[in-house]
Amino acid sequence: MPDFNARFSCRSRFYRYFFNEEGLDIGAMKEAAQKYLGVHDFRNFCRLDPAKQISNFERNVLDIAINPVAAQVSFVGDGQSAQGRWWQLELRGSAFLWHQVRCMMAILFHVGQGLEEPSIVDKMLDVENMDGKPEYEMACDVPLVLADCAFDATDVQWIHMRNPGLDFGNMLGLDRTISNEWGHLNTRAVIASALLQNLRNTAVPMLSENSECADRLELTPWTQCRDKLIRSELASRSRIVLGGGDIKHVRVYQPMVKRRRAAPVHSRNKAWFERRGDGKRVKTTSEQTE
Repeated sequence: MPDFNARFSCRSRFYRYFFNEEGLDIGAMKEAAQKYLGVHDFRNFCRLDPAKQISNFERNVLDIAINPVAAQVSFVGDGQSAQGRWWQLELRGSAFLWHQVRCMMAILFHVGQGLEEPSIVDKMLDVENMDGKPEYEMACDVPLVLADCAFDATDVQWIHMRNPGLDFGNMLGLDRTISNEWGHLNTRAVIASALLQNLRNTAVPMLSENSECADRLELTPWTQCRDKLIRSELASRSRIVLGGGDIKHVRVYQPMVKRRRAAPVHSRNKAWFERRGDGKRVKTTSEQTE
């Protein structure tokens, strides 16, 4: 199979994106996710690279679902322990644009937090009315996993073991590799948890609220001071979940339809082509005839 290419011979790709449900409306996210299903122009759900001169942004989402994760684990994000259940976006498509899944997930997070309605997906897929991508931050890359790739049977033949039923060396090696990775990550999680616990147990000087002397300082557990600061912050800012424990705070949330948008794709492609990506502008046809 001399023409086989692991990337370009792939018929479909299957991704998983893991996230915790704390602060999210899973029902709304499921409703919005179903709007991605089928063939759509995903130019507003990717990162554009004008150097590639892509003009076709239609991609086919074959299957999409949000399901609970079988293995539930504790998690600490933004300095807070997440007690909610773990979920995963399961997504299969024939092909994907650059950072498409992370952009799709970012919008689902906005919907899950009630910052956008599920209909925002329809509006962003309508490229005739929204011909420039709104400015928004992609979801974190850490929870994104390429879980499977599908190939035609004539393109590749998988060899799982040299002696079926007898030789399980490859499977054992894979098991040990994943187990070691699990152990390393758990160790790092325990270390981070211990550091956080030590910080939470620290006493800090804080102005007394009950003392007659307004400038009197009292040693107060950091947790009390922290909770007060967070309540004050949440009262004046919007909290945007980006996945993987990443949180962004903004003073005023601006709806997607009102945000500044990038220039249309054809304009950005043309601008790059005329400059050839090296800062040297290529003369147009009219200029070349002068």
